[in-house]
Amino acid sequence: MVSIRSKLFSFLTFLLVFLAAVLPAKAEEQVVTISLPAEILRQTISDALPIPIETKNHVMEGSIVVDSLDKLLVRDKSIFVQGVISGRDLAMTADIGGQNIKMKLGSVKLPVTCELFLRFDKQKKILFVKPVFPKPKKGQGDDAAEVLQPLLASLGGREYPVEFDDIEPFLFELGTRTIPVRLTPTDIQTLQGILVVKMIPQVDNPH
Repeated sequence: MVSIRSKLFSFLTFLLVFLAAVLPAKAEEQVVTISLPAEILRQTISDALPIPIETKNHVMEGSIVVDSLDKLLVRDKSIFVQGVISGRDLAMTADIGGQNIKMKLGSVKLPVTCELFLRFDKQKKILFVKPVFPKPKKGQGDDAAEVLQPLLASLGGREYPVEFDDIEPFLFELGTRTIPVRLTPTDIQTLQGILVVKMIPQVDNPH
């Protein structure tokens, strides 16, 4: 999540940098709206791949990453994605006859379909992302890949917070002056075909 966020805000910073350079000291009163088409968002995320997935799951061990993002659709209230995740050195702990037995699974790849629901807390400046994974149809995928399905099911259906307080300010050079510009999101919404990000460029007085 951190990698995606860094890439996205680098892109937004590039779009706002000239505007921020000429804003007055009270720039915090001006809200800038950026509309990102689905394809631009997909390419921005793809440039950050591979992205590790923090499982924090006592059932599954190993390294799991998002390898590719093949499709991204921005809907009215969600973002639909299709891609491929892979796992390396996977091991799963199963309860067999009342005993916990660890089974080594090795490396697997799995096509994934997911719908992401976004909720932005304007007061706390936190974006909440809730992934929802559809149930796989019987007979689809091989046995090795299907071991990841229980893990995906455990990750889906709950919100994950993305905080923006730790974003470093962008240093813009204007002549001999260096102007720190901090981009603070005020709202993030999904509309049909676009992701809308409203931000306040906060500019410190240059010295």
